[in-house]
Amino acid sequence: MTGFDDFADDDLAPAELSARTQALQATVAAIASAPCRRCGASLCGHAALLAVLFGCKDAPRCPDCLAVEHREPKAALVARASEWIRRKDCFRHVWHAASAREHGGEAAAPSCLGATAIASAPAPAAIAPGSAAPSAPAPVATYDAGDLGCGDLVLELRGKLRAIGPGEVLRVFARDPAAPVDLPAWCGLTGHTLVRAAHPEYHLQRKPS
Repeated sequence: MTGFDDFADDDLAPAELSARTQALQATVAAIASAPCRRCGASLCGHAALLAVLFGCKDAPRCPDCLAVEHREPKAALVARASEWIRRKDCFRHVWHAASAREHGGEAAAPSCLGATAIASAPAPAAIAPGSAAPSAPAPVATYDAGDLGCGDLVLELRGKLRAIGPGEVLRVFARDPAAPVDLPAWCGLTGHTLVRAAHPEYHLQRKPS
C-alpha cells in the first residue's frame, strides 16, 4: 500500500514551501490543540487538517464528530479524506509534518485517528465537463475564486455555502487548472453536490442540512 511517507517533502526549508502550503500550515497550527466544538476533545495536527479539509476551521470538529455529522464510520471518512490529501502537495506536506512531529513519521495510519490503515477509497464520481443536472435550481449567489487552488479554495467554499440556504446553488468561477478534479472530490467529501461543471464555471448545491 502506498503511504504518505512515499511522498514526503519534510526536508524542504520554509523558504522553499509554496505560499499556499505555508498558509495551510499556519491555519492548521492555529487549530491544533483547540477543543472540538462538539465534544470538547483536543485536536491533534491530523485532526486539525481534517477540520480544515471538511470546511470547519472556524468551529473545528474532531474526526469522531465529523464522522457523526457525515453519517459514516470514521475509518471510511478518513479513507476518503486520504485520497484528497495524497493528491494535493500542500495537504500532503502538512499531514506528513504532523506525523513527524507527533508520531515520529507514522504517516499512513496515525494512531491518533484510531486507524490501522488508510485504504484506497474510490474517487467521487465527477460530472462530465460541460454537463449539468437537469433539475438543478438556478444559482442564488456567485463566488469568483480566481486562480485559487489547493487549500485556499476549499477554505473559502464552506463559508460561501453556509451563506446560502440548504438545497440552494452557488455559482463558482474557479480558474485553477486542478479545479475539474478538486471540486468534485471536495463535494464528495463534504456531501454537497456538483450540479454543473463547465470549466471555469461550476454550480455547487448545498447539502440539505
